[in-house]
Formats: sequence, structure tokens, C-alpha cells
Amino acid sequence: MSASVSVVIVNYNGERFLAPCLSSVLAQTRPFDEIILVDNASSDSSLGMVRHRFPQVRVIEIAKNLGYAEGCNRGIEASAGNLVAVLNNDAVLHSYWLEKLLEHDHEPWNFWASLILFASEPDKIDSAGDAMAVVGAGFKIGHLQSAQNRTEPREVFGPCAAAALYRRSLLEATGGFDPDFFLIYEDADLNFRARLLGFRCLFVPDAVAYHHVNSSIGSFSHTYVFYGHRNSEYVFWKAMPLALLLLYLPERFLFDLASFFFFVIKGRSISFLGAKVDFLRNFISLIRKRRAVQKSRVLTTGQVRKILVRNWLRNRLKASRA
Repeated sequence: MSASVSVVIVNYNGERFLAPCLSSVLAQTRPFDEIILVDNASSDSSLGMVRHRFPQVRVIEIAKNLGYAEGCNRGIEASAGNLVAVLNNDAVLHSYWLEKLLEHDHEPWNFWASLILFASEPDKIDSAGDAMAVVGAGFKIGHLQSAQNRTEPREVFGPCAAAALYRRSLLEATGGFDPDFFLIYEDADLNFRARLLGFRCLFVPDAVAYHHVNSSIGSFSHTYVFYGHRNSEYVFWKAMPLALLLLYLPERFLFDLASFFFFVIKGRSISFLGAKVDFLRNFISLIRKRRAVQKSRVLTTGQVRKILVRNWLRNRLKASRA
């Protein structure tokens, strides 16, 4: 059966990026079968521009901003493809992006990571797939290194959802993105839960996308720090098997302690502490989710341990400088 591919783009006040994004989607050598834009109650002129310039795009309007995770879910639920691409509104696809990914549409792969380059520095990598540290911190493979250093397909923990492709069967089995994440780490959480169910991800270096990284929230904004550090706690406590959670809990504590002092220096200690307070406030509901995730897990504890990065700080630095 030939693949039917939908693409879901979530938008919130992204008018300045949407035209090049949608133009790149429409310029694919292998066309998408369906293009869906989910708008999270934008207050700019995004929707007017899309309806005027891109009438072939199906628009789903949401009455209030539900966040990136739930926006993706709404688009996925409305889509018909047996493969679903998720794309940030500030990303631009190379014309052969989808064609190159579909060359690897076979077992054992269930989701695919693309080579995401900085739009401002297209010879430099933003993400060559994502990895997961034992402390529950996701990080981008190859971040800041030369694009010429990533030329071979290989298995990775999961994709960065700025430009990713998923089998619908994976999205249905996992339940999609967790809306409680709102934004940031929603892809890391989905990656972890998918891996626990035995799904595998392939990095495809010929599938190139260009990303205006953190264009809407900023690298050290309150939003970035708050959701990033609250949601990394969610990932650690929800997805980590119990034996590994207990084993790596001291490292998690040291990670949080080091992060706190880092954000004191950056003037974001209140944002960081607020993230931890909100995590604790939602801890009971998180544990309920954890029970469901761990009950459905098919990988053994040993298998999970093998796909996590242990010497996480050294490996993170190495991944960036290699």
C-alpha cells in the first residue's frame, strides 16, 4: 500500500514565518496528500494571509491557545494519512524532504528524524535527531556542529518535532503528544514513550529542514526556562522505569542543582523554581500517567538503559563539538 502523508503545522502569531514555511511544503518533489494548519487563537493576521495566499491549506481554528502539544494532537486527529509529518511554523523544508524520508518507509522504522539546520546559519546543525540522558534531559545530537559531519542514516532515540515524520500506528499506540506539556519537551516525552513500546527511529540526513530556532519564545525567556525544566521532570518521572529512576535520581538532583545555579547567574532563578513548584503541584496526576506508561512498556529495564545516554554531560558536549 502506498503511503498517504498528512502534514500538521501548529501556528500561534507566526505570520512572519508562515509564508516561507507553507511555500516549502507545497514545493515538495513528493507532494503531501493533506496540509493542515492548526491555529492556536492567533491575534496577528496569520489566518487571513493563509486563506488568501494558500487556499489549499485546511485550517483548524482553536478558540484559545492550547499549546503546541495539543495543537499537534488536534491536527493529527483531523488528518487522514497513514503517515503524519509535524512541522514548526518557523521551519522551511528542502524540496526533497518528504521524498528522502519516504525512501526509508519500511520496517523496522516507525518514526523519522530529519537534519535540521539553523535558518540563520545553514551550514550548522540544530538537530540531527534527539537523544535522552539518564537524568531525563533531552538534547539535540550534533547541535552547533558542521552539517558536513552528519551524512549517514542511523538509529537515534527520536526526532525533534520541529520537522518529523511518524507512522499513525505509533501516534495511536502512544496517544500522541501529552497536552499537559503545553510546549517544549513534548517531543522528548513522545519519543521516550514510543521507545518504551518498541518503536524505532531513523535519522535521515538527506531530509533537510531549516529552522528559526526559538523564534517565538527565546533561549532564556521565562517561558523557555519554566516549561523546559518543568517538563523535563515530567519526562523523568513518567517514562523512566522504576529501577532506573532510583538509580539515576542522585544524578537528577545534581542536574537540578547545577541548573539552579546556572539560572541564578542568568537571572531566571524564579522561573526555574516556579517550574519545580508546578511539577510538584501536578505530581499526583503525573504518577497516574506513569502507571499507565509503565504498564504498557514492552522494553526491559536493561533495554531501556542501553538507549539512554549515561555520561550525559560529557556526551552532550561531545555531540555539540564532534
